[in-house]
Amino acid sequence: MATIRPAEFPDFNVIGRQNGTKGELDGREFLTHSPPDLPPRHRILALLGTTDINDQASPKEDGWFVSDFYLFHYLLAPAFPQLPPAPNQIWLTCEDPERLVSKYKEYLHGDSQGDRRAVLDSQRLAGIYQAGNLRVVPRNILLERYLSTLQEQVAEASRLQEHLVLFIFGHGTPKYDVEVGGSILRIGDLRRVIRNRPQVTLFTTSCYSGGWLVIPDIRQQQLNVTAIAAAGPRSKSSSWPLSGSIGQASGSLAASAILRCLVDAEDDIQERFEHPTYIQLAKSIYDCVKGMGLLGDRQQIHFSAENDEWETSYQPRLGLPLMSYNEKWQSLRQVPPSTCAASSEVARAGGRRLKRLQYLAQEYFASNPGADNAAPNIGLHNCLKQVLNGASYPKEKVHELTEITAYRLGAMYEADYLREQMGLKFQSIFDMDPEDREHIIKTPLENQLALKTWSLLISRDINTTPIGIRRPYSKPLQYLTLALVDTYKSWEEIEGQVKAMADMKKGWYQNIYKAWKGHQIANDEGVRRNLRAFLEALKKIGH
Repeated sequence: MATIRPAEFPDFNVIGRQNGTKGELDGREFLTHSPPDLPPRHRILALLGTTDINDQASPKEDGWFVSDFYLFHYLLAPAFPQLPPAPNQIWLTCEDPERLVSKYKEYLHGDSQGDRRAVLDSQRLAGIYQAGNLRVVPRNILLERYLSTLQEQVAEASRLQEHLVLFIFGHGTPKYDVEVGGSILRIGDLRRVIRNRPQVTLFTTSCYSGGWLVIPDIRQQQLNVTAIAAAGPRSKSSSWPLSGSIGQASGSLAASAILRCLVDAEDDIQERFEHPTYIQLAKSIYDCVKGMGLLGDRQQIHFSAENDEWETSYQPRLGLPLMSYNEKWQSLRQVPPSTCAASSEVARAGGRRLKRLQYLAQEYFASNPGADNAAPNIGLHNCLKQVLNGASYPKEKVHELTEITAYRLGAMYEADYLREQMGLKFQSIFDMDPEDREHIIKTPLENQLALKTWSLLISRDINTTPIGIRRPYSKPLQYLTLALVDTYKSWEEIEGQVKAMADMKKGWYQNIYKAWKGHQIANDEGVRRNLRAFLEALKKIGH
């Protein structure tokens, strides 16, 4: 009987449910196939947190979350929809797909240089509405509606003894939250609703989503679910690279890997009458991502199994039925590969504001800002490259892009200055991408130290995000984490250095506030008037 030892693959992130560490599974060996199982009784609740505020749902910005959402909506649709539709699937979003199609025409999934399919377009709309399980709710109540719907679905799944499958698509934050319609979904929110309810599976493509598996919630308890999280607790998730023609992102690498491995598992069952265990499916997804070359090397997919039951057949473990995934994928409209390479010429067209943005963009791209297809970078990098190639945007958009780019550059300068002031012998932030240097963290102990350092830097607000900036830039946070862990080997030393950084920043802010208040007072008309009267009085008495 074939087996697998997870510890033999250093970056195969299978996380135990007792302490939330990889070390829990060291020395353990698992079967890769199991006896056939009956398809699970399942109940699906999916959430798309992305909004179209300021055109953020565009396929050129955050639309790849939309692509993931509608890919799985189609793949998991019942082969023979009932009338009225079965109530065991609910797909929540705050953006009407018909309006998105009218505005952006189509959303694609897959490699822009390979097999790409349309998962949302005018042809797909009828089927989406016919499924009867899509619920479009206002942005400002999307989170509230999701949590109340989750509570209902947990109760129904328990009553009917069904497996509850949760999909969450949306931007993650370094604090392990997920952006949902302008609000924030936290680990604790989810745990309070599902509590210790068994047979729960979680899929999420958010940045830092591995933190949901390795970081306890406020009760210091692990989230005991079967999960596939697209990124590590200190890393970002990635979309497929943007097409060279129009700069369109087409879904996440993680979603494509999961689909590919579900197809392969389906074929394996049909040909050999054996069911892959969940550990084997997880290893297959890991191998698939690694097979994506440099793109996949950055993708740190994390896995967990409820109660550490890794040898269960993947279907009951994940709660997903056998659904002819390949047949469904092939039935989607295929889009020809993109063959147009992006231009490298820098334009100098536009007014003063646009030219300033072009100069900032050049400096920013020279600073190793991270991969273009990393989730927080997609929209900004796409727009900045369009600006460098001569594109023009409305004044409000130019202002927004300028503010974000200046903030990111300023945050890098600040992190570099802090590193210098602390005397850390580490290369400049402008000469590196921290995700390329993750290899310096070698041991589980160093990894735990890095996680504690990351959390401490966040809690002390070392990487401050100014008011008005929608999404924090995590490169300075990643950089300082690596610099501290590489320089110091004890928690006490790191804690002392971070405290010194926080005190230094506090001193800066106090000086800035005093200067600002002084400027405000000096320019106050009443102060000026009284000052003139005071000077006149001094002259009269001979001073």
